[in-house]
Amino acid sequence: MSGSVTASADGVAASLGSCSACQAELSLPFLCEDCGELFRDPVGGLNAFQRFGIKPSFELDLRALEARHLQLSRRMHPDRLIGKDPRQQGRALTLSSALNEAYALLRDERRRAEHLVAVSGGKTADQDKRTPPTFLLEQLELREEVESAQERGDEAALTKARERTQAEQRASRDAVAALFDDAGWPSEALLDAARLQLNVWKYWITFGKELA
Repeated sequence: MSGSVTASADGVAASLGSCSACQAELSLPFLCEDCGELFRDPVGGLNAFQRFGIKPSFELDLRALEARHLQLSRRMHPDRLIGKDPRQQGRALTLSSALNEAYALLRDERRRAEHLVAVSGGKTADQDKRTPPTFLLEQLELREEVESAQERGDEAALTKARERTQAEQRASRDAVAALFDDAGWPSEALLDAARLQLNVWKYWITFGKELA
């Protein structure tokens, strides 16, 4: 492959160069979409957005993402390379697996949000487990209410708890989306706020699964 291969934070990015097999200009660092030649990932790897050649964003067109995944999967399928260079076959397996992992991540809204915070320079959930003041106390009280309703067989109270949980999940999702959409993203303050809100979102998702 001619030229240097690097991937920037806001897309596939910089100086992809040309394909060493057909000289076509590359739009992805690991695949020539003209002739199908496969290349190793750049040093440092690619994030999930770069894997698809799209700008990091929380709001994605999932139908377009699905179509792109299918298109790239066909181009890199190991069966297409049977009888060809073993190095290309090995790369096809590695790259196909990486593409599938990136696709699964981007299809999940919360995982996509977590990934966007990470690639924007924010902390992961393991690095920062904080929640807003009083949130954990409120969660404890709600769990006690639910346990009491379960013991009483109070289905109306349980239904109300489920409805509240679903509403809180939507509110958390919308709050995160608003932070990503802020003109100041990714400032330190917005990254910090997104981390807190994502932790809250995760709590509500976990609680929702327990109530299901």
